[in-house]
Amino acid sequence: MFVVRVLALSAVAGLISSILADHSDQSVKQNTLKHVDTKAVGEHIFQLGDITYFTNSLHATCEQAASGLDADGSLFPITHIIADTPVVTADFIEDVIRRYEQEDDVFNADFLQAIFFTSFNASASLDASAIRYLSTLNPSNLILGKAFGEHATNITGSFSVTVLSTTNAASLPPGPLVARSEDCGLAISTVYRLYTDDTRAFVDGVYPTNDGTGSYKSFGFFSPKWPLPSIPVPSRIYSWIDDRPLAGQRFAVKDIFNLQGIITTSGSASWTRISEPANVTAPAIQRLLDLGGIIVGKTKTTQFASAAEPWIWDDTYPPLNPRGDGMLSCSGSSAGSASAIAAYDWLDYAIGSDTGTSMRRPAAVAGVYGQRPSHGRMTLEGVTPISYSTDTAGVFCRDPYKWVKFSRLWYTPALYQDRSLTGLPAYDVSHGRGLPKRILYPVDYLPLKNPAAENVLQSFLAKVTRALDMEVEQFNWTASFEKLSQPADFNLARLLANLLVMWTYEHYELVGKSLVTMYEARYGSYPRLEPPMRDRFRSPDYSSAEHKAAREIRRLAAEAFEQQVLYSTADTCSESIILSDISTGGLPAYREEKLNLSPNASFLAPPGIAGTSGDFCPFFGCMDVTVPIGQVSYWSKKTLREETMPVTIGLIVKRGCDLMLYDLIEKLADADILKTVNTGVRAF
Repeated sequence: MFVVRVLALSAVAGLISSILADHSDQSVKQNTLKHVDTKAVGEHIFQLGDITYFTNSLHATCEQAASGLDADGSLFPITHIIADTPVVTADFIEDVIRRYEQEDDVFNADFLQAIFFTSFNASASLDASAIRYLSTLNPSNLILGKAFGEHATNITGSFSVTVLSTTNAASLPPGPLVARSEDCGLAISTVYRLYTDDTRAFVDGVYPTNDGTGSYKSFGFFSPKWPLPSIPVPSRIYSWIDDRPLAGQRFAVKDIFNLQGIITTSGSASWTRISEPANVTAPAIQRLLDLGGIIVGKTKTTQFASAAEPWIWDDTYPPLNPRGDGMLSCSGSSAGSASAIAAYDWLDYAIGSDTGTSMRRPAAVAGVYGQRPSHGRMTLEGVTPISYSTDTAGVFCRDPYKWVKFSRLWYTPALYQDRSLTGLPAYDVSHGRGLPKRILYPVDYLPLKNPAAENVLQSFLAKVTRALDMEVEQFNWTASFEKLSQPADFNLARLLANLLVMWTYEHYELVGKSLVTMYEARYGSYPRLEPPMRDRFRSPDYSSAEHKAAREIRRLAAEAFEQQVLYSTADTCSESIILSDISTGGLPAYREEKLNLSPNASFLAPPGIAGTSGDFCPFFGCMDVTVPIGQVSYWSKKTLREETMPVTIGLIVKRGCDLMLYDLIEKLADADILKTVNTGVRAF
């Protein structure tokens, strides 16, 4: 069959019917598009085979200005190929489609029902080999951009040929698309594949409105089998013509960061009831968008990013940790982000925050990379706060190279916090970038409680010392505090007491006071809250004077700490690295409270323990990263068989030495000491 259509003012309407009619005659059947749901005008959910997709065609790209079309609005799938050569051959098409299939999880052969060629060249053509190869793909229609028009009469095959009289190729990405006839002509829009959030890590999926405002919408579509949110994920191919460093990388964002058009729930139903959609995206999130990142959803957090264990969660169901038997704790508060990155291959990064341990501990139990950067490294404007004295923003990732790449790009000096918020001295950036020569092993917090996990740690240390010519020395956190030259009579108890003052005073002033006032004014009752906020938000526990004194003690202690414990030399930013176990010592911590009371299990924060090594960088402002180094077996109290859980370790360096530590992480990855972790049950 040979048909050539030049779309001027009337031909687009016939395109749909020809595709549907011609498709039925093909020897190789592709799955036809099945309509599932219409969310709003122009927003369609559909299936191709057993895969569900979404398209927002409200702001589609129209390829032909036309009028008087008898348009029925039926969607059909197409594959867009941008030719970077004036003569398109079979080898070129085959290579492009093979790459589409290998590198993208959205594209599949069902999108080959119509194939759309455009070119940035003024003139382009398909040679005989290309036409023969296209016939083997059994498309119903071949759509050609204007550049191919003068050669269209030479094309014959078992498909109809449509030539567009105008082609806005610059605004159309390559890859899988959908089209339909509209009054303007052939309206083409991008597609999203829908993934079900089986680990319950997300509040909801999100997608851009594409109306030019930078706004987003909540997706709000749930699995018909169980009320789990669907997460809309765009094709990775769309980013191939984008030269920004993070183009096409998919991000999840903890639901304390504002995203324009979306209500920030902060893990609280009461907070959500008094909140409106954000008018502007938080600068930290806008930064990753500017770098080319794609936001696919907002992830769950504990209520107001607190340190609540899974059994404390009230307003929402706590995320599932995909590791081991599925009953391990997801920790808090960045639990959703850590669980998502540990569970889903289709997700590249997840943004979280760390006030006390909220990045590092979820990273530890999920067996992924995560950091608490030097305090002040990222603005938290547009982020629901706990404590401006200790809040930080971090990122989870499975791949050490990708983690370092993003971190170097994201933490730009233009977004550093003002020192009036941190209350700490300016970063010392006059030192060299060489690596430390000492690793300090804190004997008051190590060895790990599980001997098998300690063996993993010792193996890791042996590899690191050999690869980087470093030495391991014993160290005592508690003794180091008591030796600080200032403030007077400083010790671990004073450190923890002053942390508590900063956390509780600032949380009440920044969140609790306004929440209680606004909620009571609107609903005439006290808001529904989890402990300890239920009591803490009724009235302040500390005075302004006590808070000011705690900040001053912290400033003095941090100055002394950076001169006497973690200090710079002429050769390196941080003279040493201190190890930290922020997790359970290699024992399982379960999401069910009573299981942690049994032998060979552990709470993440055991009752009666006065702080952990995870508290020290929130106080001193130092950088602390969690890295996965192996895994151990444990006897599951759920499956009644052996399972595996990750082993991680924290690496602490002086405040401001983030780039040095990223250099070290990269060298350890080069030496195959740090590796990319898997998603799912086993990290390795």
